Amino acid sequence: GDMFSFINEAGEDGQGRGLLLYRGQTVCDDGFSDNSAIAICGLMGYENFDSWRNGQLFDIQANLQIGLDDVVCSSGSWDSCTSTTSHNCGHGEDIHLNCVPEARVDEFTIVNEAGEDGQGRGLLLYNGQTVCDDSFSDNSAIAICGLMGYEGFDSWRNGQLFDIQASLEIGLDDVVCTAGAWSYCTHT
Repeated sequence: GDMFSFINEAGEDGQGRGLLLYRGQTVCDDGFSDNSAIAICGLMGYENFDSWRNGQLFDIQANLQIGLDDVVCSSGSWDSCTSTTSHNCGHGEDIHLNCVPEARVDEFTIVNEAGEDGQGRGLLLYNGQTVCDDSFSDNSAIAICGLMGYEGFDSWRNGQLFDIQASLEIGLDDVVCTAGAWSYCTHT
């Protein structure tokens, strides 16, 4: 599987995500399908693919040659694929392939009105998004504060108290905790 590799925007190893390269050159989207994505990810040792798209998303693409085109696969196996090293493409047709989803860390943070570190007081965020109050309880507060390294909690309330909330997505809801530890919590 050394034929294919990934690079990120900085040109470094994309760890299963990013600009798809074939022997160091980009891959054009003509004929490319979900089967092509599954086949190439499989060749590289991944079970499936998360997403793919085309486009000139990275500045570095302009400095690369286009090395592969017409990657037509009748199934999700590389054996079923045909391709050609001659192409009629521009870098706007380069394939970006994600064999693995973006790494998600279950991370809670608290920000102040300016959006900076609230030092343990302020607006609760989960992976940078707000947390809705449905089913939120003192157990939820204790569990989340505990996850952040605090013992217990002082107080909690809901409401749009900061202007910055309007520009944030809501990322978590129904934080039901049957006891004051995150392992006892479910959420949507």
